[in-house]
Amino acid sequence: MLPAYSDKVIVDNMSWYIINYLLGSLSSLGAGLFVLYRGETPVSTRRTWFALCVSVSGWHLGRFLMTQSPTAAIAQHATVIVYLGAILIPPAYLHFVLSLLLEERKYSFLLIGAYGIAIVEFVLFFSGSLLNGVRPYFYGGFYEIPGEFYLVYVASFVLLPIAAFSKLLGSFRRTDAIVQRNQLKYVIFSTVIGFMAGSMSFAPFVTQDVPPWGAPLVYLYTLPITYAVAKYRLMEISVVIKRSVIYAALLVGLLIPCFLVVIWGQHLAFNAVNINFSVATLLLFITVGFFFPKVRFRTEDALERVLFKKGIDYRETLLRSSHDMVSIVDIKALSEKLVQTIGKSLGIEKVSLLLSNEAKGSYNLEASVGLDFEHPERILLSRDGPLIKLLQSRKEPMVKEELEWVPVGPDTPQTIETMAKLGAEISLPIISKEKLIGILNLGHKEDNSLYSNEDLELLSTLGNQAAIAIENARLYENLKQSQVTLRRADRLSSLGLLTAGLAHEIRNPLVAIRTFTQLLPERYEDAEFRNGFQGLALKEVDRICGLINDLLSFARPSKPNVAPENINDVVDNIVRILEAQAKEKGIVVVRDFANDLPKAWIDREQMKQVFMNLVLNAIQAMKGEGSITISTREINRTGTAPVGHFVQVEVRDTGIGIPEVNLDHIFDPFFTSGKEEGSGLGLAVSHQIIQEHGGFVTVESKLGQGTAFFIHVPVGAPVRTKVNGTAQANEANLSH
Repeated sequence: MLPAYSDKVIVDNMSWYIINYLLGSLSSLGAGLFVLYRGETPVSTRRTWFALCVSVSGWHLGRFLMTQSPTAAIAQHATVIVYLGAILIPPAYLHFVLSLLLEERKYSFLLIGAYGIAIVEFVLFFSGSLLNGVRPYFYGGFYEIPGEFYLVYVASFVLLPIAAFSKLLGSFRRTDAIVQRNQLKYVIFSTVIGFMAGSMSFAPFVTQDVPPWGAPLVYLYTLPITYAVAKYRLMEISVVIKRSVIYAALLVGLLIPCFLVVIWGQHLAFNAVNINFSVATLLLFITVGFFFPKVRFRTEDALERVLFKKGIDYRETLLRSSHDMVSIVDIKALSEKLVQTIGKSLGIEKVSLLLSNEAKGSYNLEASVGLDFEHPERILLSRDGPLIKLLQSRKEPMVKEELEWVPVGPDTPQTIETMAKLGAEISLPIISKEKLIGILNLGHKEDNSLYSNEDLELLSTLGNQAAIAIENARLYENLKQSQVTLRRADRLSSLGLLTAGLAHEIRNPLVAIRTFTQLLPERYEDAEFRNGFQGLALKEVDRICGLINDLLSFARPSKPNVAPENINDVVDNIVRILEAQAKEKGIVVVRDFANDLPKAWIDREQMKQVFMNLVLNAIQAMKGEGSITISTREINRTGTAPVGHFVQVEVRDTGIGIPEVNLDHIFDPFFTSGKEEGSGLGLAVSHQIIQEHGGFVTVESKLGQGTAFFIHVPVGAPVRTKVNGTAQANEANLSH
């Protein structure tokens, strides 16, 4: 047992460091609980940090009780709480660091040794060998007296944190991960402060003239580490230090004059200064200065929701709509949504949107609400008009009433007149890349209320979002136009190759018909000749008509039409056209179509173009005789994405094959793999068409043996849809 003292000590309960002992206990425990239940790091790290915080909290609580103890006997009991925490702090810190670095198992022997030392210290403490009682302390309460084995605790306090600190530094030097390096910076920086402050608790063993100045810093160091452990995305520590210094300087600059005014006021009113009241007032100022900026915005938001709910609702609606607009890729749908949303949310009677037309050099009416123009297509503003010039130069909303009061130039009357014709009280510029791409005109509100600065700021934000959405929609339209141009070029290229093959196929029956026609006058009386000629001529003419109809069907532009189709019919239609060209080169076309295939939702004409390109490629890939086998089958894919029910079309040739290095590029536009024929667009266009159908293409090829293309088209409802101009497409791309 510890030796007893009977001395009684009168404690100064207002000592600042005594209060900090209590604050330290509470804040350390709170930091541990916060990380344990709200942290984002692994569970083991959160638990070890919680254990360390509990130890630090216990140390602070024990110190507080010792300062408040009226007798030595009570203080002796308080030392139990102090050293329950103090003895566990070094091993708990080491455990936390190893857990943070994910090295618990690797250095498990080190942890066993650390906790073993702690057990020895507890034995020494409870046997009375670690401490030799307590004594009165000048700065309040009592302080312990070291025993003969106290150096065991000192060695643990020094060596275990040094071991943990060396692990931190080593990991910091080795890692290249930016987030982890920043996290370790917080832990290293805080560790240095915390253990240096904690070491000051040994100073009273040497002299009583040194108060425990480091006590507050022992718990303050837990706060940065709590932030580092609780969050993955950490602010750079140098930024934190800079901001803290700036914030502290601002606080000091504001609080010192206030503090001096408080002291001067006391002296003036009471002819005396109460230091306790002054310190309490200073702490109150600091608390208000720290929490007021945070509380202010939350309070404002809460009061607005209660007292001005309508304003909050329309702001949320506009902000939500601004995010939705970015996904709309149709200019008309985007424009309609923008004017309708603003008109409905703000209760505006008249809203109109004019967008720039580069070709005409004007701004044309794209959408409107509440305006009844006889010829809306004629509503346009010249690029050199006064309103356009004003918005382009000032890049801020123009308020008609303000222009009437304060003219901004000689063209102000014309500007006001233009706004009046558009029913606009406010004209809001839509700017993209420093260029005016549109004008949003807003009329009177239905309740005739004014547009506040907050309204204008919110509308300006919405205008910026609208500018991005409009540019995206225009880029999408340009992309669609480019795809149409590519497909047209590819179709024309295919037609050129087709006509060469068909010319020979048509010329042969025409020669036969011509010969029979020349002989007909001489052998007209020959009934057998006449009947044979009639049957042959009709058969050859029907064959020519069939070839020409197939060619026209392929060449004639058609509107997109997705419908359930028999894939065998579509493939066979193309094979009939190309079979003659294949035969001319000595190539045999083999059909291996599966019966009872389910119908696939496809655009028949677009898929014709796909199969045309693939069969033509196969013909061109063979330098001499060979074969092309076209197979169809039904497959179900599970496990590997994309999964589902597909119709597969295989086009396999016995040509020269594709080098492996080129397989990644065969679907690139204008890539020809050394072919003398073709534009290099066929496979790129085919790949795009299949993707738009929600399908995918795979390729197998071996040099000298041939190539096989596998086209997969989904069975079921169509996948290409548009909802309010928003693109909805399956973009599965498994080409390789």
